[in-house]
Amino acid sequence: MNVEAIVGEVFNLDPENVTDLASKDTLEEWDSMGHLSLITSLEEHYRVSLSIADAMEMTSVGRIKAILKGYGISS
Repeated sequence: MNVEAIVGEVFNLDPENVTDLASKDTLEEWDSMGHLSLITSLEEHYRVSLSIADAMEMTSVGRIKAILKGYGISS
């Protein structure tokens, strides 16, 4: 499962419509509770423990991918 699919699952969106530009500013569903759900899903799927700073910076799909790359994860 890639980042787009995880974002789609968390926010009930078609993953085909999720791009790197999708963000907390463009998705109404991406509120504080949604963000926590997204971080939890990413940690569970990729079996990683994200730092609080990194989790807070994950405000768009593109940024999520860049941060995960730093953890050795390519999606």
